[in-house]
Amino acid sequence: MAEPSHYETLGVPRDADRETIRRAYLVIARASHPDRRSAEGTQRADAELRIRAANAAWNTLGDQAKRRDYDLTLPDPVRIQTPRATQPNLGDHRPAPPSGIVVSSETAWLWKWGPIAAAVLVGLVLLIGSAYATSNDSASSSTTAQVSAVRYQPGSCVVILASDGGTIALPVGCADQASAVVSSQVDSPRPCPPLTSAVPLSDGKTTLCLVSVP
Repeated sequence: MAEPSHYETLGVPRDADRETIRRAYLVIARASHPDRRSAEGTQRADAELRIRAANAAWNTLGDQAKRRDYDLTLPDPVRIQTPRATQPNLGDHRPAPPSGIVVSSETAWLWKWGPIAAAVLVGLVLLIGSAYATSNDSASSSTTAQVSAVRYQPGSCVVILASDGGTIALPVGCADQASAVVSSQVDSPRPCPPLTSAVPLSDGKTTLCLVSVP
């Protein structure tokens, strides 16, 4: 009968870490130490053999280098399990199953061209969305430029609006409660006359001097 390995002596698996091995050794050392045995004879001799084997196991497995060299002397548990060879059934004359998956021509076409069609569709959606956003930005900029290019006559009324391009003044009738009266129009950054409110427009060149509607 082959002698037990150090792992079997301590009752731990081959992949146990050092702390697990140390705890297993301490359990055996405390339980089997000869000084704790009052009886003489066979019982004490067995305890001495167990503690001697445990000491040898811990001395080897507790040291990383010694454990690595010791593991090389043990049989590989993976290699011991020799797989059984599969014998063909010579009495079965049925045709062998096909090696690949058989699909219809429609399904094969979808697998081949479906991803390409999806990519083209996504590209078209992104292109249309980008063109729409660009046209909106251009229209907004054009409106802002047109409004900024207007020469506001003193005494006319405007409504001040905030747009993506900046502040614009929209001409309205003076009956509009939100309107203000244009006192004068000056080139930025010239100051407005006293008692008027300065409103720089989005073109960066024009400032309206406004007063409240009487």
